[in-house]
Amino acid sequence: MRAEIILPELGAAPVRLSAWFADAGDVVYEGDRLVEVLADGATFDVPSPATGRLAEKRAWANDVLTPGQVLGVVETLEIQSY
Repeated sequence: MRAEIILPELGAAPVRLSAWFADAGDVVYEGDRLVEVLADGATFDVPSPATGRLAEKRAWANDVLTPGQVLGVVETLEIQSY
């Protein structure tokens, strides 16, 4: 299963991606900060929506972003219980 990393609404000011905290292929955990964005001179973190591997990035440093934009995708880990 795939979970999209979506930019939330942060106001009317332009939002720029400033940093990723994981690389494609890295294991990430739900709630981990994955992306840092800048808006109105303040920084905001976008957390991982799920536990899994960061499968792809769809935005890069200094990109101007819009609310609801998909920043990347986490391929969730399926945990088997017996």
